[in-house]
Amino acid sequence: MESDKLYELYKKMRRIACVEDVIADKYYEKNRKMHTPIHLYNGQEAVAVGVCENLDREDIVFSNHRCHGHYLAKGGNLKKMVAELYSKNTGCCKGKGGSMHLCDMEAGVAPASAIVAGNVSIATGYAMGNKLKGNYNVSCVFFGDGASEEGSVYESICFARLKKLPILFVCENNRYAINTPLEEREPLNTISEKFSNILPVSVLDGNDIEVVTGSAKEAVAQIRNGKGPIFLEYITYRTRAHHNIGDGVNEKIRTQEEWNMWKEKDPVELARKSLIRHSRKYVRLIDLYEEELMKEIEEAFAFAEESPFPKKEEMWEDIWG
Repeated sequence: MESDKLYELYKKMRRIACVEDVIADKYYEKNRKMHTPIHLYNGQEAVAVGVCENLDREDIVFSNHRCHGHYLAKGGNLKKMVAELYSKNTGCCKGKGGSMHLCDMEAGVAPASAIVAGNVSIATGYAMGNKLKGNYNVSCVFFGDGASEEGSVYESICFARLKKLPILFVCENNRYAINTPLEEREPLNTISEKFSNILPVSVLDGNDIEVVTGSAKEAVAQIRNGKGPIFLEYITYRTRAHHNIGDGVNEKIRTQEEWNMWKEKDPVELARKSLIRHSRKYVRLIDLYEEELMKEIEEAFAFAEESPFPKKEEMWEDIWG
């Protein structure tokens, strides 16, 4: 990959990481103004960025409770996202969705589903709709290793293969289903193996942005050419606890040694080091971008805090059911 291309991908990953860090800082500050449940994306930035880099505006992503990274990588509006976390009327769901239900259809981000694996069957149905319309816009669904153990995922994959649907199944294997490690749930210590007799599967390094981008590019091209669904399993690691702001170490969910090992494989830091090895010019460019990025994030949080809450009489507007 050309270094300038890697730099653009680095910036997108760094943007997601910084946004999540600021959310974490503000979530527990005194007299906090953010009350929605939070599931942060730190550590998995390469998957969202690398996959979405190969999607067009007409391709729709279907996300889950950990949706911030997918939303931003696909082009969702940052100010509207932060306002949604503050439950404000200017949020992407007008303050009624919160952290786990982000949406920006203009950017190709379908409403996220907080139900574990609930987004998989919805994405499959959308792919069926695309095929009936005669197009090969890609339906891309992100889900975790825990979600892969839900029956609806197996059923959706079987249906997608039977109908040869234009859908990309992206499993972000961060090795934990809430607090239960992978080795206590999956005897083969992998997810894609149980689907390998149904559709093409690949197990890849989800912390290497070049690997993710290249593999997703190939998969999306095959899907657009009518080859049917593909399953990509990216091995990665969330450096935050499952819910809210901790790291999982203090909660005794994992050891400090394990956390340290995976932190050394942080995808944003790996990309930064690769850029600097290639050329010292990126030291200056990265510093300049850091200033620009923090200004953008500060503006987004200021916008959110200054925005109004939804009015009481608007409670039942924009509600489907």
